[in-house]
Amino acid sequence: MKITILSYYSGQVNRGVETWAQNLKEKLPEKFDVQIISGEKSAINVWNKLLYFSQNFLNHLLQIIASDIVIPANGSIQTLLCRIATWTTGRPMIVFGHSGPGADDKWNLLCSPDIFVVFSEAQKKWAEKHKFFWTKIVIIPHAVDTKRFIPAQKKHKAKVVLCVAANLPQKRIGLVKKAVAMLKGYKFIAVGKGNPGEVPFSDMPKIYQAADVFCFVPWEREAFGLVFLEAMAGNLPVVTIDDVIRREIIGTAGIFVKDPYDAKSLASAIVRAYKKNWGNIPRRQAEKFAWSKIITKYEKLFVGYSHH
Repeated sequence: MKITILSYYSGQVNRGVETWAQNLKEKLPEKFDVQIISGEKSAINVWNKLLYFSQNFLNHLLQIIASDIVIPANGSIQTLLCRIATWTTGRPMIVFGHSGPGADDKWNLLCSPDIFVVFSEAQKKWAEKHKFFWTKIVIIPHAVDTKRFIPAQKKHKAKVVLCVAANLPQKRIGLVKKAVAMLKGYKFIAVGKGNPGEVPFSDMPKIYQAADVFCFVPWEREAFGLVFLEAMAGNLPVVTIDDVIRREIIGTAGIFVKDPYDAKSLASAIVRAYKKNWGNIPRRQAEKFAWSKIITKYEKLFVGYSHH
């Protein structure tokens, strides 16, 4: 079975979408021939996306129309072009709700995918309000490689607070930095595109192992947050926003903050997370999302909807 994922930024950056696409390619059995179509030019604004996504699509058109399943991962004009192509061939288009509730995924739903995959119950409820009646909603949560991301064998606590996210306004890294700055003896580390601590993905397991608390307080439209799973797989307690999606992911493995703009409240939550004896609660929570458990959901999805 040929599955084509259009992930324009794969090879340029290693964010959630790009990591997800590569993991899917690696974890699916050999009977699934997964190909990732990526681009080379940096698409940094709307006009870049319209031009470069269109060029990238046309350059790989023959591969796309020969696929059993097509998965556009970047939204915008890419989703529309893939919908036109798959309508022509009669093959299914599956879209994953990486953007989270908001305009981008409203557009993806407007492009009438056969399947729209969400990562949580809360996201499903939102998508049901914006889809056409023929689009099927399927829940498949994000997954983490629990063999790659493991706890440190020996832990020497150093009050290190880690935030892993691209340096973008919606990730709100500055709120974590401000809160940690209020805490004597605590050290803040930000890792991700646009941060001084940008590192190769292969180094990330060690980065998590060197931290004591993981703190990430994105805006509520964040669809999931794969980094939460990576942190918990390293047995790190989590401090994050208090919403239904994050509670689905984190469970009892962290502390939830009502108002992340309240620096004192966020700082207090970080201290509580650091001081509490969590045992193996974070690791056990991450294991619920292990690829070994989630991959069968993808297999069922793809087998069920090829030539559908």
